[in-house]
Parts: sequence; C-alpha cells; structure tokens
Amino acid sequence: MANAGQQVTRCAYPGCENEPRPGSPEPGYCGLTDPVTGEPHTALTAFRQRQVLARQGGQAAGAEEPGRPGFAFWRRAGAQRRQRAEAEVAEARSAALQAEAQLAEALAGRAAAEQEAAAAQARAAAAQRDAAERVAAAQQERDDAVAGVESRARDAEQDAARARETAQSARAELDRARVAADLQARKIREDAARDQAELRAAFEARIAAAEEARAALQARAERAEAELQRALADRDQAPEKAAPAQPPRPARRRRRPPET
Repeated sequence: MANAGQQVTRCAYPGCENEPRPGSPEPGYCGLTDPVTGEPHTALTAFRQRQVLARQGGQAAGAEEPGRPGFAFWRRAGAQRRQRAEAEVAEARSAALQAEAQLAEALAGRAAAEQEAAAAQARAAAAQRDAAERVAAAQQERDDAVAGVESRARDAEQDAARARETAQSARAELDRARVAADLQARKIREDAARDQAELRAAFEARIAAAEEARAALQARAERAEAELQRALADRDQAPEKAAPAQPPRPARRRRRPPET
C-alpha cells in the first residue's frame, strides 16, 4: 500500500485501478486480463478502448457553440481531449511498435516453423527412404529365404529319389542274395544228404565187410579149435600106441576179436 501523500501509479488502461506490473515488457500497464473484453491490459488494447470510449462520449455529449453557457467547460474539455488524443497517439505508436514486434516475432516463428517443417519433411523423407530400404532388404531376405527353401526342397527331393533308388537297388540285391543263399543252402543240404548217404553206404559196406571178416575169423577159429581138439585127442592116444617120443604140443592160438 502507498504511504500518505505519495502519488500512486495506476495502470494506463482506461478505468483500470491496478498498479503496473514490475518488470513488464510494457511499462505502465498491469498486463492483467480485462473482465469485459477478455484481452490483457497493454498499450494496443488501451488504444482500442480509448477509441471506443471517445466514440461513445462524442455521441452522448453533442457539439456546443461558443458564447453559450458551458463553453469554457467544453473548451477545457477540448484541451483535455487534445491531451488525451496526444496520449492516444503516443499509445498508438507504442501499440504499433508492439504490433510490429509481435509481427516480427510471428514472422520469426513462422520462419522457424517453416524450417522445422522442412526439417520434418527431410526427416520424413529420410525415414521413408530408410523404410523403403528396409522393406527392400526384407523382401530380398524373404526372396533369398524362399529360394533357399526351394533349393533345399529340390535337394531333399533329389536325395529322397536317390535314397529310393538305393533302397530299391538294395532290396533287389537283398532279393538276389536271398535267392542265392537259398540256392546255396539247398545245394549244401543236397550235398550234405548225398555225403551222408555215401557215408552211410560206406559205413554199411565196412560193417558188412567186418561182419564177413568176423565170420571168416570165427570159422578159422572153429577150425583151429577142431584141429586142436583132434591134436589133443591124437596126443592122448599116442602113449597107447607107444609112440617113441611125444611131439611138442602146439601153442594154443588166442582168439582174435572181430573187427568193427
């Protein structure tokens, strides 16, 4: 609050009772939003508001001729209006400078926005090129993968065909080997049967020959036994006949076992 006797500075906006905001870019104005117009208190808005008030005051007051009552009052009022007009001119100039500054700022912002848009377009173009390159690379990889899969499929089919051919050849070879083995086994069985028959015949012949030899040996043994018996009988009868000397007794032959 201002001290007693000290002049209080008000905002230059018509009808505003607020104090100017310290550090404001426009000295003398509070910069607050007007509750009626909805615009901030600046030199430009103050100039517009004074014009509106001047038009409203001119329509209400009307013109008075010199010499009539109140002419001095209106003269003073004219001087005040001239002062206000000069102040409005100053404010208009300030508002124009402010508008030019805002216009320059807007142009600079538009230029920056255009530069940003150009940069964004460049980035978008680069991103589009990058995406196109990635898509092309992905398509190439897909084509390579498909070609590889198809090549491997063809190789697999060829391998399968070769495997089938090998299996058929192996099956045919196995069949031939089985037939040859069957023939060989049959031949071996036949040879074995023939050899067995020959061996059986040979064994039977040897057995028959052994039987014949045994019979012959038995006959010889029997004859030898008979001769021995006759010799013994002759020996027993010899003393009776007074034989001069007894002949030596022949050794008894041992009986040989039959051959098998």
